[in-house]
Amino acid sequence: MLISGSPQLSPHQREAVSRAREIIANRGGVLLADEVGLGKSFVAAAIASEWRGEVELIVPASLVAQWRETLAAFGCARVQILTHDGLRRAEPARASLVIVDEAHAFRNPATLRYDALARRTAAASLLLVSATPVCNSAADLEALIALIARDDLLSDCGVPSIDLAFASSAYGQIETIVRELVIRRDRSVLPGELAFGDLERTIVRHALPEIDGIDALQFPLAGATELLRRFLWRRLESSEAALLESLRRQRRFYERVLESGRAMSKRDYRLAFGAQEDAEVFQQILFWDLFAPREGVDVAIIREEMIRLGELRSAVERSPCTKRDLLAGVLTDEPTLIFTQSAATARDLAAYLKCGVATSRDGRSAIDAFRRGRCDRLVATDLASEGLNLQRAAVVVHYDLPWSPVKLDQRNGRAHRIGQQREKVRALYFVPESRGIMSVIARKNRVRKRILRRGDEREGTATTLRPRVTHGAAVVALIADGADVPEWLERRHCAGLERLLRGREI
Repeated sequence: MLISGSPQLSPHQREAVSRAREIIANRGGVLLADEVGLGKSFVAAAIASEWRGEVELIVPASLVAQWRETLAAFGCARVQILTHDGLRRAEPARASLVIVDEAHAFRNPATLRYDALARRTAAASLLLVSATPVCNSAADLEALIALIARDDLLSDCGVPSIDLAFASSAYGQIETIVRELVIRRDRSVLPGELAFGDLERTIVRHALPEIDGIDALQFPLAGATELLRRFLWRRLESSEAALLESLRRQRRFYERVLESGRAMSKRDYRLAFGAQEDAEVFQQILFWDLFAPREGVDVAIIREEMIRLGELRSAVERSPCTKRDLLAGVLTDEPTLIFTQSAATARDLAAYLKCGVATSRDGRSAIDAFRRGRCDRLVATDLASEGLNLQRAAVVVHYDLPWSPVKLDQRNGRAHRIGQQREKVRALYFVPESRGIMSVIARKNRVRKRILRRGDEREGTATTLRPRVTHGAAVVALIADGADVPEWLERRHCAGLERLLRGREI
């Protein structure tokens, strides 16, 4: 239950609080998906402050300190905070309201992370917060909606089956789902005193270094040779430093293979190619269902591969680093955020530019120094792309382009948000020549805009996929008491209840 009152909120935020309260009361959960920079954390904190009952907040570890400050401002001293990575498979939370910030991190139902969140929130009201609920396809939004809603929840609105609406691409019905369960607004809702300037976008074209040798590598201990080559080309797109780091790991691992006489496993290749801090970009290139380790160790073949690695490394070390010089030529004295995909690239740029760096291994102090004006340039991986208030920046540089356009929005949103006083924020996009990444980004952008901003006239012929079941703690209590679950209940109410009912293991 909620009580009235929304301290420290602007009109557009008070409206969001009111709408969210209504949707939670009527539907059991809501997805707050206002665009980046509109102050969604204030809306969530206000709802938490008004909630009668226990509240749990699940956030990325990098945002815990910032969230503590926000909750304190709203008098939410008793809210329990968990991190995304700290979330474990558990019984349903005791809290009657669970708030999940950066909820798009839970868009994949096949992951342990999603499973843990679904089980934990099965009996709670749920507030999901994400400016980017559609990262790659409509399936992302469907997975988040599944945490909130049973299949027939919107039958009173002409959507007899949420599942079938997504499965049949019934965009008219998907538009209804968004209207009923999602709060999505752009910055046109801001009052004049909070409006922030335009985002000026500039593309900076750069050529890939003319380096031979990547396509000559054979990867004798693994299948998926072309994918591994693609990964190394992707590393070179980022920087010579990133490619050198991967080559160094690979050579070191071959040395260990020769010492031990054993072949590589999937985990071994992950360690050889992608550091933990670069895990996301690594997964974007390598699809393990195509990975087929080869049996046995041929010493002669491995030594030949090590020679090729050495020749490639020498060629890379001779590269003039023209992309890095190009960056130095376009920088100004204005406060600037520079984002990279690779931690090795971030560290190399920071050393070259003599500025702060933030990666998953270090950087909290550098972020704070930038925020407080003690330095004017900050190089960061996407560790710093979500949730942080860095309105001091006048320029955002996308030194590497991610495959997902939502990452670009998140990065720009660190500076292009409420509190930005400049008339415009400049965004520079470094785009490699003769590469197809821009077409991929454009396609994904079209998909998410279609889903979140408009629907067409095509309607599916949906009929419900599941029987109607009762929502709430009573059903979970029935399961917890060990009672026999009737056959009609052995269908999903929402993702968490489905997993509790079926005892699904992932």
